[in-house]
Amino acid sequence: MTLSLLLVCSCAIQDPVRSQLPPPVTINKEAGRGGHLTVTVRLESGQELPFDVDTGAPVTVFNKSLEPQLGKRLGQSSINWWNGQEECHIYAAPKIYLGSTPLPIAGKIFTSDLTRMGPHTMGVLGMDCLKHYCLQLDFAAGMMRFLSPDRVNAAELGKAFPLTVSGIDSQRPFIRPTIHHGSLIGDSTSLLIDTGCSIDGLVSEGAIKGIAVFLPECVWEGETFTNLIVAAADHANVLGLSFLARHLVTLDFPNRMMYLKQTSAGPLAGDILMEITHSDHRAILEAYESLREKDQLPGLSKNDQGTVYLEASSGAGFESVTFGFQKNGDLSTCHYKASRASKESPWKLQKAWGTDPDAHTIKEYPVP
Repeated sequence: MTLSLLLVCSCAIQDPVRSQLPPPVTINKEAGRGGHLTVTVRLESGQELPFDVDTGAPVTVFNKSLEPQLGKRLGQSSINWWNGQEECHIYAAPKIYLGSTPLPIAGKIFTSDLTRMGPHTMGVLGMDCLKHYCLQLDFAAGMMRFLSPDRVNAAELGKAFPLTVSGIDSQRPFIRPTIHHGSLIGDSTSLLIDTGCSIDGLVSEGAIKGIAVFLPECVWEGETFTNLIVAAADHANVLGLSFLARHLVTLDFPNRMMYLKQTSAGPLAGDILMEITHSDHRAILEAYESLREKDQLPGLSKNDQGTVYLEASSGAGFESVTFGFQKNGDLSTCHYKASRASKESPWKLQKAWGTDPDAHTIKEYPVP
């Protein structure tokens, strides 16, 4: 009897978060459609703020504009943020809530200029908070749920992937969730599960041609997916939100397990031209789709299947773009440079040429 009581008390002490799970919340319409996954958190003052749910962020971050409300600055630290390290200010963590449920933030938070994430983003819930939860993203139902990790029915949740929730710096308790698995392009790797990456995925620079690739079809874990965008980034191998949104996603961080149950082969409705990270990349896709639909890409017919490589863009309004197309089973690549007078103007082909596998020009195409 005494032993049983001790065990019950021990569990209560070790897992205080489990008895206070946040309520289910509606997934915002943009999440998985080129936008971020956002929830409304509440400060102790009652102020409500939009925060992104970002498993790729090791810590919780407040927008720099909120610093006057955070009290005395405790110091600063460099953290791996975006595509490199950034110096961030450190403050004591304020109390924040989802609904009426307090969210567990360990001691301190960081501040950064988050305007590049969007004009309305006021913070990021990182893994220092999310690691306590079994989080389910149900894009088909439009709901995000917080499940009890002791009551997860794995048989109903799809394929299981063991998660490694490890530190990225041996001197600091910063953590990110990864699986050891092949990325959408390439061999087996440590693959970051990143709900803060709005596209399908990232691969290391050099793994693909150009800055990004459009995949009309891809087979991953024995299942077929269509119309994916994977971009190149420095030392990054990532499964992003647009790919995750094609599944019922269960991230059981306490038990170190992810479950994916495919619900869609293609992107969510409303995400036909998927945004990569900036509007210039979107412009390249728009140019490709527009010219292909008009049958104005020499060397390529509307029925040809293959891979689109997003290669370059220029101009303040992204008036000039360059992309390549490699047909399935063909080692050569067709390249196209297009321009437009303004964002409202139609795309016009300026140049077209073909290269061999060694990137040597083998043909110049006449421009229609």
